[in-house]
Amino acid sequence: MLRAILPRMSDREPSPTLSRPPASPDVDLLAKSTRGGGDRRGHPTRMISRYLFRGRRKGGRRAGESERIYVDRPGPRILAAFAGLMLLSVADACFTLYELTRGGTEANPVMQAALELGNGGFIVLKTAVTLLGAAFLCLHKNWSLGRKCLVGALAGYVLLTAWHLFGVFVVLPPLSG
Repeated sequence: MLRAILPRMSDREPSPTLSRPPASPDVDLLAKSTRGGGDRRGHPTRMISRYLFRGRRKGGRRAGESERIYVDRPGPRILAAFAGLMLLSVADACFTLYELTRGGTEANPVMQAALELGNGGFIVLKTAVTLLGAAFLCLHKNWSLGRKCLVGALAGYVLLTAWHLFGVFVVLPPLSG
């Protein structure tokens, strides 16, 4: 009975206030001007963006987007590699200073000049240079060359630390007390 009184939805005329106007180029221009212009996904994420470490992107958004892209969150393995590089860099600086007090020499001419800044300046400069390089490599974790260089830097610092330990415990004369 109710069906006989109320018209069916398909029989009704569309309401002018509820219906959408057909899309026109003028409407698209208006939408672009009020939203800041175009699709924000039209260009790739920048290497350093305002969302670095606080954004949500951990990988590519689409299938096949895994190489040569930047992400907001580097991931735990990359952060561990970064922390390891920094710790090994500080250890290298401290071992170098210790060996210098026991008669060793600095092999790197740039760091030899940095020793004129004093111990604190030497450690800060040496660590800052490593920090910049490690950060650059971590930002390029989705590049094959970036990953290879990051692994190479870690391996190099591990070998350098082993060399320092060899120098401290085998080559340099013992401390006289």
